[in-house]
Amino acid sequence: MTQIATVLIPAFNEAAMIGRTLAALDDPRLRLVVIANACTDDTADVARRAAPRAIVLETARPGKINALNIGRFCTLPDLPVVFMDADLDTTPAQIAMLLAALDHAEAACGRMEIDTAGCSALVRAYMRAWTLNPYFEKGKFGGLFAVSATAAARLFPLPRVTADDEFIRRSLAAEDIAFVPDCSFTARAPRDLATLIRVRRRALRGAHALSGTGQRRGSGARAMLRHALPRPRLWADLAVFVAVMALVRLQLALEPATAATAWERDTTNRPVELHR
Repeated sequence: MTQIATVLIPAFNEAAMIGRTLAALDDPRLRLVVIANACTDDTADVARRAAPRAIVLETARPGKINALNIGRFCTLPDLPVVFMDADLDTTPAQIAMLLAALDHAEAACGRMEIDTAGCSALVRAYMRAWTLNPYFEKGKFGGLFAVSATAAARLFPLPRVTADDEFIRRSLAAEDIAFVPDCSFTARAPRDLATLIRVRRRALRGAHALSGTGQRRGSGARAMLRHALPRPRLWADLAVFVAVMALVRLQLALEPATAATAWERDTTNRPVELHR
């Protein structure tokens, strides 16, 4: 069967999740490339068992950017590239919708659904406010998105940045990114407030670093607040959002420059056996 795209899946210690992710992508039209980077668990072995057709690469060097740059050498020539996080839920049909949109765009993204099952009340409040950001009206460019072969050739090799998804988004003209609302994928929210703060700190640190390179900025929290303030029923959620982001910004202002190398990864939404 003719293959239609490559799906790049960087994975760091995702043994508990990668099997389910790959099993849901069982379609011979997709070349699956899993890049296990600096894993200390059996991510690579689980991936090989779950998807025997997949190309599974291993590298001792940590970092998502490094993993993606390695994986690009296994992409199908002159065909689109799909970027996908290892812990997401989606299907070949959803990916096919993104690929179809590339007929008239350089990149395509879908609609992110957030699984807050098991999350604390404060995390759920933050997520309700966060998803009101007008940024989401054009889809979520992160976690799962596709780029044309031409765009991929221009983007690779990716520079060493923290916010890789945001770097790619800002490298493309807004009018060249298609939003496919019928394409959805599910991401799991951090289960507790401390982890949420760590994850948001890393995201904001990465966005600040990109702004320092001269790339255009995103819409930001102020646009979200202007959009949401007319809704009194959400004011409590907004208060949580503002408090969390104020704390994140304060922590960033006080942290030493060496902290920028830390990988603040969410492990609270992985199965409990992973934390024994």
